[in-house]
Amino acid sequence: MPFDKDLFLKEVSRKSIHASGFFIPLLYYFFIPRDIMIIFLGIAVAVAFVLEAIRLSGISIFPGILLRGHEEKGTVAAYFYALLSTFIAVLVFEKNIAVAALLFLDIGDALTGLAGAVLSMYRGNRKAAVRTYDTKPGKNIFKTAIDDITYSLKNFKSPILMAVMFTICFSIAILFYPAITVLAAAAGAIGAVIADAFPWRILGFTIDDNLAIPLLSGAFMTLVMMI
Repeated sequence: MPFDKDLFLKEVSRKSIHASGFFIPLLYYFFIPRDIMIIFLGIAVAVAFVLEAIRLSGISIFPGILLRGHEEKGTVAAYFYALLSTFIAVLVFEKNIAVAALLFLDIGDALTGLAGAVLSMYRGNRKAAVRTYDTKPGKNIFKTAIDDITYSLKNFKSPILMAVMFTICFSIAILFYPAITVLAAAAGAIGAVIADAFPWRILGFTIDDNLAIPLLSGAFMTLVMMI
């Protein structure tokens, strides 16, 4: 199908808000001490928790354009997971690693999402969203675990988008050299791709990539830096 300007602009509006979170890791890197940032983020997570509780109770507090289909149907919104992962990353990772991992989410995921929107449109899809949120926990834990793995490995993003995500994230991480080595930067970018490209599930519940990207990429970089 031809390029759909309205659909693309709708995705841009979502991703621009998503990407605006980049100021948090930058403030942390240049200006705000870790202890103060942890307090600030803890408060932000608590406020977001209250807002989500209100929204999920049926009270509309956000414009529909900012929400994905699965969020409108009653799942926790992406911004909450983004704030939660930011809080955890600052809490558990070394500063350079935390900032890089958060920029993977704020910049890498946003740009890859726009690339995905364009790719989807040119493939004839009317939907920009790539990830499917199928959250139906099963009664048999073992069977559910097998189903989760199968589902995750079958429903991956295009290799083109994986390459885009890796390139952006590696480019971000290498800016922190030598605090983050080249090998650690590559490991972090791979972690971001794994978190972003596959809809990982646990007991039938899809893990939001806003939670997975910073934590998995940060863990990969931390492990490599420890070697």
